[in-house]
Amino acid sequence: MLVVHSLAVFAQSVFAGQFLSGLDAPVKFHEWTGWAILAISAIQIVVTAALLRSRISSLWFVLGSVLLFLAEGLQIGTGYGRFLNVHIPLGVIAFGVVSWQTISVFLKRVPSVGSGNEI
Repeated sequence: MLVVHSLAVFAQSVFAGQFLSGLDAPVKFHEWTGWAILAISAIQIVVTAALLRSRISSLWFVLGSVLLFLAEGLQIGTGYGRFLNVHIPLGVIAFGVVSWQTISVFLKRVPSVGSGNEI
């Protein structure tokens, strides 16, 4: 789910860049992708909360997913309202958070010294 989320957020930046370069057509794709990202974000909350019970996820990851959902909802509102002074920086922050979440999931955990898990 995180890989799809990351790809969708990356696509958003591509569509925004195309629009800012003078093309009008990418705005519709930017809008549709924004709504898809919000749905993906809601699904991510459900999945991370379900994985919390099996200890695969952490409470911090669930909380981060909830905050990301709220930020992406605000993204939609500021986009429709044309509040670009909020919309653009918040988009950059959301891109960073989703990227960080995705990378953190794929990083191999290194056992700490003295934990009994050394190789």
